[in-house]
Amino acid sequence: MFSRLQSSQKVSRKRAKISIPRFCTVSNLATIINAKVPALLRNLESLGFEGLTHDYILDQENATLIADDYGFEVVLNDETGIDIFPEPINELLLQTRAPIVTIMGHVDHGKTTILDYLRNSSIVDQEHGGITQHIGAFSVTTPVSKKSITFLDTPGHAAFLKMRERGANVTDIVVLVVAGDDSVKPQTIEAIKHAKKAGVQMIVAINKCDKPGANPDKVVADLSRHEVDVEDYGGDVQVIRVSGKTGLNMDKLEEAIVTLSEIMDVKAEVEKVPAEGWVIESHLKKGLGSVATVLVTRGTVKPGSILVAGQTYCRVKSMKDEHGKVVRAACPSKPVEVWGWRDLPEAGDSVIQAKDEKLAKKVVDNRANRAKTIDEAKDVDAINKMRKKQRDEVDRLKKVEELKKYGLEGTAMNAAAAEDTCKQISFIIKADVSGSAEAVKESIAHLGNDEVKVRVLYDAVGPATETDLERAKTSGSSILAFNIDTPKDIERKAFTAGVDIKSHNIIYHLIEEVTEILTSNLAPEVQTRFLGEAEIKAIFEVTGKKKQKTFIAGCKIANGSIKRNQAVKIFRGEKEVYSGLLSSLKQGKNEETEIKKGSECGMAFEAFEGFKEGDVVKPFELVEVKRFL
Repeated sequence: MFSRLQSSQKVSRKRAKISIPRFCTVSNLATIINAKVPALLRNLESLGFEGLTHDYILDQENATLIADDYGFEVVLNDETGIDIFPEPINELLLQTRAPIVTIMGHVDHGKTTILDYLRNSSIVDQEHGGITQHIGAFSVTTPVSKKSITFLDTPGHAAFLKMRERGANVTDIVVLVVAGDDSVKPQTIEAIKHAKKAGVQMIVAINKCDKPGANPDKVVADLSRHEVDVEDYGGDVQVIRVSGKTGLNMDKLEEAIVTLSEIMDVKAEVEKVPAEGWVIESHLKKGLGSVATVLVTRGTVKPGSILVAGQTYCRVKSMKDEHGKVVRAACPSKPVEVWGWRDLPEAGDSVIQAKDEKLAKKVVDNRANRAKTIDEAKDVDAINKMRKKQRDEVDRLKKVEELKKYGLEGTAMNAAAAEDTCKQISFIIKADVSGSAEAVKESIAHLGNDEVKVRVLYDAVGPATETDLERAKTSGSSILAFNIDTPKDIERKAFTAGVDIKSHNIIYHLIEEVTEILTSNLAPEVQTRFLGEAEIKAIFEVTGKKKQKTFIAGCKIANGSIKRNQAVKIFRGEKEVYSGLLSSLKQGKNEETEIKKGSECGMAFEAFEGFKEGDVVKPFELVEVKRFL
């Protein structure tokens, strides 16, 4: 709105110093700069602000520019800008590190089986529905080349796209797993697009090649059609035909990873630089508090290191690897569980080392304040929009009264019709780890339409608590518990309080239930169901007892039946000319209750005699039909 100001007042005196809050109304700013509100509004309009009122809320940036234009010097707190940033790379300190590899692919194409083979552990049968639920990070030493590789186990479902993005952001190589008997699927295509967007190298592993129905050549052709430059077609993307189940060509896959990493020459500084990394996962561990899996990408993390991640920090108390062994020093490409966080960091937060705890606390406070400012800015924008809407509503009501004054009732009714509002269905998300909580949030955020939408009140790690129940009851929210058990006493209290707790271990089932909840809140569609049809064959003029003339439609029932006092519509060709009640239904001189197909009768309609021969009368009823998203 406000990009560049040209001074409208020449100030020769010394500029007075003032302080401006993060947000203030035009009236408050006028008080601060000692200006009259009407004059300030006129000046703002000449400076590019249009349609402002005395209660419009300005942010600090625009208020500062306005105050500057009025000759004031705005004093800001320089400490609010303090943060920690990565140091420039020192080429002389670079050392070869292990490649960081992400396994991606469609659901059930065998990602976990391949990882299981590589690290020789048994996790496949423990997954719910064969679905990898979390990002895990671990290092392996390959049996053939004896080189170290770090793997990120990234979920392969479309619902976990956000977590996949975070995986690829710290990845050197993506191993795209495609089943030889299933070929390219939607999640395969998504993984390809994301890998390209992230600019990471790719290796294709065609899995399940031990199966009789496997067709690796078709997979290669399909991948080529989706812009994967495979070696078979003259490109540089290696394709390895493997079986995670039998171990077929798994040695070739690991050698392909090692070879590609050597060509890429992946390196990082190990010493003499502040440590950096990424939070891969985080969760609350009983007796230990907040624990985060950190993948170190630069420098070395040791016990006692001060780390900042997002809006929290820690003095590292202890570190363990994927085997539960204590780690004394974590170098680049090493994933470790870090204990000692003040609060739970979020999966995907960047990690950077601070020189001391005082600096870390200042940085975290500043980040929290900036986040609060952003939230407040959103609230301010909503308030400004609400106030404008209220002013528009006052103007609209004035217009309605003006229309009524001139007898334009129908137009007034249309003008007075309330604007449709979107119904928001609230949910509280509780999950075992932060990555799951965000995945659920991302999965359900887009559900709904213009009438009903999802509102996530908040998401958090850990089982549902009494506080969650209180907030759910107050806000009318349901609690979504994903991959985590709800304590029995909380379930009983939830039942008593009338709070629904929906527990799921499989993301698809959770999405289906949320969709059903949204669907149940859709207003039904009102449809017109015709019950019969009669054609007007003739029109008769009838004189009543008081010598009052009325017109009767002589009809023949062509389909269905028709009843007295029934709702009817009259059509002239395709055009509807009447909708109202059938006030009279006669055969001869007798008033009938119902007349069926094939019979002739006389009809009269409530407040309507404009029918003609050839018009069609259709009795109808309005029925409510359930709608779906």
